Amino acid sequence: MEVATFYQFIRGAPISLLLLLTICISSIYGFYHNRYFLKLILHPLGISKHKEYYRLFTSDLIHNDFGHLLVNAYMYCIVCINLEHSLNLRSSYGSALFVLIYGISYLTGVVVITLRHKNDVSYSSAGASGSIMGCMMSFMILEPDKIALYLPVYGGVKNSFMALLFIIGLIVYQYRSRNQLMNNELHFFCALGGIVVTIVLFPELIL
Repeated sequence: MEVATFYQFIRGAPISLLLLLTICISSIYGFYHNRYFLKLILHPLGISKHKEYYRLFTSDLIHNDFGHLLVNAYMYCIVCINLEHSLNLRSSYGSALFVLIYGISYLTGVVVITLRHKNDVSYSSAGASGSIMGCMMSFMILEPDKIALYLPVYGGVKNSFMALLFIIGLIVYQYRSRNQLMNNELHFFCALGGIVVTIVLFPELIL
């Protein structure tokens, strides 16, 4: 990649790249420091009973293992970085809009999950897949015909099919790793948050 092109890439998605770097560093640290990992996971009972409200904002920053992190980091690069690029092409406040979409997607999921499982001592969740799912829904609405990635033999995959591929990837990972800290209930509510905030921000897309 040429220097000018690399600079344009960084300039087009500064927030998503910084957030990805933060997630990777925090997750890798958590792999080797279990106390840190357990401190940051989403644990609804800890929030409701012990007033650990910071957990509402930290579960995206840690992952269960390297496989979990690699799957999410790959999808993050395809979805979130491209979403911020797209938003910056649409608006001079594109990066701020990205933060809003990512944040509302994430908070919709964790708040609903916390309310639903506030008395469940065994319920915990970790990873950024829910927020990525919310951003994916947003990106699909904004750029439904954009080619998200290329697969051998098949060729280009449009945004409108990316959610299905992501869900399949997460199911395969969960089946192989037996990761109990990943849940599709959170994915659903984060996706719903991403859809709603995008429609509110860009109502002309459905009119």
